[in-house]
Amino acid sequence: MSNALAWFVLGLVFLGIDLCAPHLVLLFFGVGAMGASIATVFGFDLTTQLVCFLVLSVASLFLFRKKLRVIFQGRSREGLASEEHDHPLVGRSGKVTRALSDHLYEIEIDGSFWRVISRTPLALQSLVTVVGVEKGDALLLRVIPFDVTGKSVQTVHEEA
Repeated sequence: MSNALAWFVLGLVFLGIDLCAPHLVLLFFGVGAMGASIATVFGFDLTTQLVCFLVLSVASLFLFRKKLRVIFQGRSREGLASEEHDHPLVGRSGKVTRALSDHLYEIEIDGSFWRVISRTPLALQSLVTVVGVEKGDALLLRVIPFDVTGKSVQTVHEEA
């Protein structure tokens, strides 16, 4: 196997691993390996290839990781969605599938799973209603539980 192909395959392996478990670190080493592959095609020696790999990996890591984490982790920019009621899932109902930590849960809505936060403890398989999003994180939904009659707890308190 030629050096160019070896660097290219190594780059694909890094990219593939980061796609499976996106921590946004190996992606940049994949970029470095692709750069070293290009250096090999242009006939540079192994030392230059290694320097190219390291420089491109570290430079891309420091330049782009923070920006990509904001994009891929769903952090919204200030003022982007000023009204939390603009979220398409507000008012929708879902079922609690997993407790992640205190007041942080995972729910299912139409086959999609969402992280949610609730001020009250939620039982597994209980129904909840999405009432908004957490400030600064448009992918973290705020929910309230349903009571046994199928009405949201908030609605029951308003009627009383």
